[in-house]
Amino acid sequence: MIKRLRSFSKSATLTINIIVVIGIALAYLATEISPDNFAYLAFFGIAYGFFLVANIIFIVFWLLVKKRFALISTLAILLGFNYLSSYFQGIPNLSSKTPPARSVKVVSQNVKLFGWYNWEENIAQRDQMMRKLEKMEGDIFCFQEFFHNSGPGIFETKELLKLSLGAPYLYDEYTSTVGQNQHYGIATFSKFPIVGQGKIRFKGETNNNMSIYTDVVAYGDTIRVYNVHAASIRFSDSQYAFIKELNEEKQEAHVEIDEALGIVQRLAGAFARRAKQVEQVKAHSDESPYPVVICGDFNDTPVSYSYATISNGLIDTFREGGGLGIGSTYLGAFPSFRIDYIFHSEDLESAQYTRYEEAISDHNAISSLIWTKKE
Repeated sequence: MIKRLRSFSKSATLTINIIVVIGIALAYLATEISPDNFAYLAFFGIAYGFFLVANIIFIVFWLLVKKRFALISTLAILLGFNYLSSYFQGIPNLSSKTPPARSVKVVSQNVKLFGWYNWEENIAQRDQMMRKLEKMEGDIFCFQEFFHNSGPGIFETKELLKLSLGAPYLYDEYTSTVGQNQHYGIATFSKFPIVGQGKIRFKGETNNNMSIYTDVVAYGDTIRVYNVHAASIRFSDSQYAFIKELNEEKQEAHVEIDEALGIVQRLAGAFARRAKQVEQVKAHSDESPYPVVICGDFNDTPVSYSYATISNGLIDTFREGGGLGIGSTYLGAFPSFRIDYIFHSEDLESAQYTRYEEAISDHNAISSLIWTKKE
C-alpha cells in the first residue's frame, strides 16, 4: 500500500512538473505570436516568473529524489536562456568599457503628470520630482504622461524643466487637451540641438498613447531618439480596488467573477493594442537614417511579443550596462515588472544603466550612458 502511494505521489508530482514546463514553453511562444492574433497567450508571458521559480523548485526536488527527472525543468529553462537573461540579471554586466567624454546620458520616465491630480500637494510634488531629475545630470530626458498647464502661473512645467535640467531644446506633443490650458502628452528635452522631429500616431488610439522622435546632434554625431508610451491597461476604479485587495491579501477579499473577467479582458485588449503600436515604432525606426535610441514606457514585460519585437536587432541597456535582478520599474497596484526600457542600435555602445528610487510617480526613472562607436 505504501509503495503504491509513493508511486502515485511520484507520478502526480511528475505530471505537475510537466504542466509547469508546458507553461514556461507557452511563455516563450507568447513572444513569437502577436496578441493581435491571439491575446490570451500573452498571459503566459506575464506569468513567466512564476513558471521559472516553479521549475527551479522542481529541479531542486528531483535532485533530492530522482536526479534524472531534474533534466526536464533544467532543459526547459536552458532552452529559454535568452528570456531568462532579459528577465533577470543575477550578475550585472560590468564590462571594462569606460564611457568616453562624448557619451550622452539618456533618462526616461513616466512622470505621472508631475502629481497634477494631487490637488493639495501637486506644486510640492512637481518641485520634488524636478529636483530629483536635475540631480540625475542627464543630457536627454524622455518623459511619458507629461503634463503642461499653459495658464500663466498655474502649474508650469516646460520652462521650469528647461532651466532646471539645463536642456533648452524641446519637442512635445499632446494626445489630449482639457479646456484650453491642460495639455497631456509626451515630451523630450535635450541639452543638444534638435535638428529634426516627428510623431507617430498609433492607429486606432484616440488618447493617452503615442510616440515621438527627435534627431539630436551631440559631439558631431546625429542620433534619433524615440520616446514611446505604449497602450496602458486603463483599469476602472473598481478593478484597481479589487487588485489592491488581492495584493494586500485581505482575509475578506473575495473573487468577484465580473471584476476578474473585466481585468482579463482589459489586459487582453491592451496586449493587442501594444503589439500593433510597437510594430509601428519598429518599422519606423528600421528606416532611420541615423543610429537610434528607443526608450519609454512600453507597459509590457521582457517576456512579451512587444519586447521581442522592439528589441530585435537592438541592445537592451539593462542587460548591457549593469542592470541587476528583475529591475522592476512599475510601482502601481498591478504586480511589479520591468516595463520601462532604453534600447539602442548596434552601432552605439552603452554603460552604467541606473534605476532611480521614486516616491511620487508610479514608475522609476531609468538612465544609461550611450555613445557612438568609433572605428
